[in-house]
Amino acid sequence: MAEGIDGGDEAVVAACAQAVRSGRRSIDEFDRVFARATVCGRRPARPGVEVVEVEGRGTWTFVFSTPRRLAAHYGDCDLYATTGADLLEQLPVGIGVMLDPDDEHRMPVLNRMVPPEILAAVRRRNERDSSKAGGLDAVSRTEQQERVR
Repeated sequence: MAEGIDGGDEAVVAACAQAVRSGRRSIDEFDRVFARATVCGRRPARPGVEVVEVEGRGTWTFVFSTPRRLAAHYGDCDLYATTGADLLEQLPVGIGVMLDPDDEHRMPVLNRMVPPEILAAVRRRNERDSSKAGGLDAVSRTEQQERVR
């Protein structure tokens, strides 16, 4: 059964993201949890996913561990729910996923954004830098220019 959207308790994927950010779990563990988790996003008017262009940081889509977090970000809207694995499988190459962008545990998922060998190098660097600086970079809401792909 998928983990994720639940009736008010902290979603497993959000708790795992927090554990990664604090150094208690690895990004590889997060990948496995994210793949099984149910995440939700704002459903655009036409088929596809909503993406934002972030200057200097690429193209991203936002997903949320709970409908409550999605509503806090977008307000009342139509949503879709899917597993992390299904989302990543269907995303075009070149789009990053940001889980819970408004929360301290926000977590970038780069699996479709860059080739695997580059992703491995980026993760090694981020793990090293994160332990020094206290966290991962986030996509700033003020940098967003929303569009639907």
